[in-house]
Amino acid sequence: KRRRRAAPNSVKRKVPVRTFADWNDPPPGYFEGDFVAHCGGSMAGKFVHSFVLTDIATGWTDCVPLVVREQSLVIRALDVFGELLPVRILGFDTDNDGAFINDTVIDYCRDRGIEFTRSRPYRKNDQAWIEQKNGAVVRQLVGHGRLEGLPAANALTKLFQIAHAYVNFFLPSFKLKEKKREGSKVTKRYFPPATPCDRLIANPHVSTETKDLLREQRRALDPVKLLH
Repeated sequence: KRRRRAAPNSVKRKVPVRTFADWNDPPPGYFEGDFVAHCGGSMAGKFVHSFVLTDIATGWTDCVPLVVREQSLVIRALDVFGELLPVRILGFDTDNDGAFINDTVIDYCRDRGIEFTRSRPYRKNDQAWIEQKNGAVVRQLVGHGRLEGLPAANALTKLFQIAHAYVNFFLPSFKLKEKKREGSKVTKRYFPPATPCDRLIANPHVSTETKDLLREQRRALDPVKLLH
């Protein structure tokens, strides 16, 4: 298998590290990002990737397929996310993949006032929220098969448009409230399950206009039809 390319240390030093414990309680707009490789078990050749963003505060998740994993497509996808997401991207946190950690993405975030951070190498827990959504949303819908080329990416785009509506407006999820360690025992407490839309509407940092728009969008959707 061909390993994905990590960013060189000279570039990584330009992007601050943010660990799982550093998030505290951010307002909506701070997103973790990751790729899901639709490689069918072999990293050889070119294949489609899903670029996934999830909001730390609310769990709002959107996905954009990329025909290949490449930095110029990453910033084009970030522009697409800007149209999809109900809140502005304030922060963007990724792993150390070279398609993320490069001068192109660094400059894009700096020019738009986006706080760009990265996880520690080989510490998947630093990106716990996005790792959970990769499985619960992307793998659940798409599976593990190999997808190649523009027709496959276009099909994923249509699927993710439906998932955008169903997952964010109608699918409740748990959000971690606190995690305590006593010796080898870890105890986790969660907030009551809620949809990302509900969390946005309840959040004091979200504008009244955005909340009204979310309610209007939800009224126009049929969850049974979306699920079908």
